[in-house]
Amino acid sequence: NYELDIVLVGINHPGNLGAVCRAMLNHGFANLSLVNPECSIDDEEARNRAKHSGSILDSARIFNSLSDAVTDSSLVVGTSGKREVGSKILKRHFILPWEFAEKIRNIEGKVSLIFGEEGKGLSSEDLDLCDMLLTLPTWEGYPIANLSQAVGHCVYELHRDRIINGITIKGVIKNRGLTP
Repeated sequence: NYELDIVLVGINHPGNLGAVCRAMLNHGFANLSLVNPECSIDDEEARNRAKHSGSILDSARIFNSLSDAVTDSSLVVGTSGKREVGSKILKRHFILPWEFAEKIRNIEGKVSLIFGEEGKGLSSEDLDLCDMLLTLPTWEGYPIANLSQAVGHCVYELHRDRIINGITIKGVIKNRGLTP
């Protein structure tokens, strides 16, 4: 029912950009938005890492602000590996990827899943634009995942949920000019 848009804020490594596209297509997702990217969709490394998902790079939408990127979204979800304690706990109440998949299963409209810049994550201002926050259940000793791995874990859980619940995706992918 939902249309997932992966939103990358300030991506600066072309290898990660290509790997994100590959992970997305591996799991049947094709909508990518870039906010102030610091690398090009035409970079050779991005294209090489994307392999057969280069069409995601070709159709990526580029924005100057996160608010512009999510203006037509029904639900905006930010991601972070920083799980706060103390006074920030109310602000940073996170759901896990499988909980997220369950919550959005029957949503109609566009769901934007936002990832921050490598090494920095999302700013407090970016997080303020979000309706909910998601975190990966990584080990506390090394909680911050690589950007492309974080996207991969999230799209895996969403696709897993579709498989378990018998939800087909072929129409969405074919409409984007891609084949599953």
